[in-house]
Amino acid sequence: MKTSFRWYAAIAVFTMVLLLAACGDQKESEVVEAENMGEEISGETESNQVVEDVVEEDYIVVVANEKDETLAVIKYPEQTQEIIELEGQAHNLEVNVDTELVWVTINPPHGHDDEEDGHSHGHSHDEEGVEKVVAYDLNTLEKVEEYEVGNHPAHVTITKDGNIVVVTNSGDDTITIINRSTEELTTVAVGEYPHGARISPDQQFVYIANMQSADMSIVDLTLKEEVNRIDVGNGAVQTGFSHDGKYAFVGLHVDNQLAVVDVETQELVEKIDVGVGPVQMYASYDDRYVIVANQGSEEAPSDTISIISLETLEIVKELQVGQGAHGIVISKDSRYAFITNMFEDTVSVVDLDTLEETARIDVGYFPNGISIN
Repeated sequence: MKTSFRWYAAIAVFTMVLLLAACGDQKESEVVEAENMGEEISGETESNQVVEDVVEEDYIVVVANEKDETLAVIKYPEQTQEIIELEGQAHNLEVNVDTELVWVTINPPHGHDDEEDGHSHGHSHDEEGVEKVVAYDLNTLEKVEEYEVGNHPAHVTITKDGNIVVVTNSGDDTITIINRSTEELTTVAVGEYPHGARISPDQQFVYIANMQSADMSIVDLTLKEEVNRIDVGNGAVQTGFSHDGKYAFVGLHVDNQLAVVDVETQELVEKIDVGVGPVQMYASYDDRYVIVANQGSEEAPSDTISIISLETLEIVKELQVGQGAHGIVISKDSRYAFITNMFEDTVSVVDLDTLEETARIDVGYFPNGISIN
């Protein structure tokens, strides 16, 4: 009896061990399966996150279609457009990110017909229209402000806070400085036929390219007076800056060069040969490049941009874009450059990682200035 009992007891214990082992294996299997599921879920989440990380950002690019008398508000990469009808010809524009306003210079629609290379050189005033600078809200596309300025306004530039607006008046060799908070307008004399203008990164000065006097005016925005004038070269058409504040640039439309000025010393330090008929330039925010749009003339249009290293001040690539490359702007993330091709009514999009054109967008007639929100 004792032997039998012990035998059965041993069998029971053995059976229980097998059952417990089986349960353990099942639980371990369930744990492993759960962990695997967790890894799959985690992996799926990470995968989704990666997908979300590479989703293209929306860029809002605004183009002045001068002879259409419109602004094109382009969403990229969707390439959808909304159109703002203007009350005259838009020569140039600039978007202020803080206020989400786009400022545009307006000339009477039938005035200043004497044009050369895409820029009017007449000094007559059209009595039938008003020359002004106008602000449009990028959210509503409605006009919200306007100011009468001097004869034949060309370019407009704005301080980062959106309060000070500067307009070059090519027809009377002046600039207009507008203080929006006080509504005070100040006129300052500069060089002959002031055209392009940009405000320095420290927000203290505005640098103006004077096309007919072959120099660049520097105006103190606090003193509201010209404090220096630098000889740069023939056909000084537009200015620009490296975003670290080290260099100022001037496109020399006649000399086919980019002038480089040391901001600290206010001295010309370099002239770089670029394509034919350069107009606007823009530096990338990561301080890799300054890119020059080479327009040429309507009779002999250029179709390139010159990509220049900010480290060496040497051209790293000449890239073909559209006919009459004129205006240029670079996105804040330094990913894309957008260029207006004046003589074929398009905008080129250039990837700054590959240095290749990735898209060409149809816009209105005679696209001139360009800016980005």
